[in-house]
Amino acid sequence: MKPIFFVKIEGTGNDFLLINNVNGLVNEVISGETLPDLVKKMSDRHLGAGSDGVIVLEASKDFPFEMKYYNRDGSEAAMCLNGARCAVGYAFRLGLIQEKGKFLSSAGPVGFFYKNDVVSVEVQPPTDIKLNFSFTVKRKKYRANFLKLGVPHCVIFVDSFDKIDIKENGADIRNHRTFKPDGTNVNFVTEDKGRLFVRTYERGVENETLSCGSGVLAAAYIATKLFISDSPVTCDTTGGQLVATIKEKLYLEGPVNFIFDGVYYYK
Repeated sequence: MKPIFFVKIEGTGNDFLLINNVNGLVNEVISGETLPDLVKKMSDRHLGAGSDGVIVLEASKDFPFEMKYYNRDGSEAAMCLNGARCAVGYAFRLGLIQEKGKFLSSAGPVGFFYKNDVVSVEVQPPTDIKLNFSFTVKRKKYRANFLKLGVPHCVIFVDSFDKIDIKENGADIRNHRTFKPDGTNVNFVTEDKGRLFVRTYERGVENETLSCGSGVLAAAYIATKLFISDSPVTCDTTGGQLVATIKEKLYLEGPVNFIFDGVYYYK
């Protein structure tokens, strides 16, 4: 058995296992080929430590660290904003960063500000924006919006969640031909006096998560473009509250919480 040291952190209910590989020591235990298998096993909520994903902090030439994010199915994603906020909290604890700076992600540099377990991350404006289009799934017509914040997001405004099965409807939309070949994360959003409540079906997790940072930011961005909300936008999720600020760049702010340190024995 090979010991993998990690810490578990959550950001508004979005939970992650973070591994420090800045010194390269993890490479002596696992190879790149076995990493997806490790991620799937560690993320399992019954047979592993349990999480929505795994984050590996790697060394970087020009930044304090590089964040590599893996969905719980073992696939790598370019960005996870709640994960990014948790990575900042962990890096601060390790002494890799000060309160303010930038780190590297697969989607590019990410600015951050950290204070009292509240983390704000700065994100470049979205790409591939498409507003107010329609598609049909199982005879149900959806009016939707789409953008990419490192990862793809479909945003659908609804009157209520009462008749929506997030997992079933989210899976149908996530795999719809409209979003081929990569699929999409799916955000169902209600609005009340400019305040948003966002529920997200996450690609790679293949289920609803308690919170999705990039989903919240995507919803807030679309809401400001459609004149539904004004920035900054207060966004509630099942796991807690985040604040999205839409300017020339985008900012997402919310708490992070350390849960436990652990050792996973990889077979």
